[in-house]
Amino acid sequence: MLKPVAAFFERIVRNRILAIFTAYILAVTPLFFLLFFFFNQTRILFSGLPSFRERLNKVVESITDWTDQKFNLDAEATSTWVSERVLAASDISMDLVGDSLQSTSNVLVNMVLIALITYFLLLYRSSIKNFILVQVQVQNREALEQLLGTLQNLTKRYMIGQGLVIIVLGLLIGSGLWLIGVPYPFFWGFLAGFFEIVPYVGTSIGGLLPFFYMLMVSETLWQPFAVVGLYILVQQIEGNLISPNIMGQSIRINPLFIILGLFIGGVMWGIAGMIL
Repeated sequence: MLKPVAAFFERIVRNRILAIFTAYILAVTPLFFLLFFFFNQTRILFSGLPSFRERLNKVVESITDWTDQKFNLDAEATSTWVSERVLAASDISMDLVGDSLQSTSNVLVNMVLIALITYFLLLYRSSIKNFILVQVQVQNREALEQLLGTLQNLTKRYMIGQGLVIIVLGLLIGSGLWLIGVPYPFFWGFLAGFFEIVPYVGTSIGGLLPFFYMLMVSETLWQPFAVVGLYILVQQIEGNLISPNIMGQSIRINPLFIILGLFIGGVMWGIAGMIL
């Protein structure tokens, strides 16, 4: 994707390194501002909310009052039992958040490595291409050069397909959150869409934030858990229907092979393998 941009600036500035850095800046700057917007907006949304423990106490109090009225149970004993169960669930959630952040950090490390590898591929692209071509017989070099061009076009189509997946997920999740009554539904939807770069678990990572947000602002418990149900449903649809079909159309590969590739990559190399 960066090669045409780098080649264009190289013709202008007559310096390959400067042209590559210019292409990187043009590619990274919009992404940086987009990430800044998402993280800053999330910080603003959560900064004015009551503390999680305060909200938790209110939930426990409401459950205790309800059980006392309906079943005439001891309020103190019920409160203690509910608090223990909720805190245990919170510990599980925090573990999940930690695992999700670990997966995200692994993705970021891989992205840095990809950026470095891409830089050297752009810098030495002519030498690399010539090295590859001289490895085959003269009569086969034209076919190999066509194959390299096909791979370049395949990469472009993959990036376009990935963008379409993000848009579809953002609209799908945003619409579902809007029906549930979540504030800023399409912000949360497209945030989860961008987290989709982490296959299968990315949508879940994006779903944790609106879940905790609704847990703190909603007057009822059904909305936070409806958010969880929505993200679980969308994750299954995304992994088995949206991504295989859109990516299959983009790069002209059967969706079954994409699913098998994700599975094999995950088994062999974990999250990084699924991304590759």
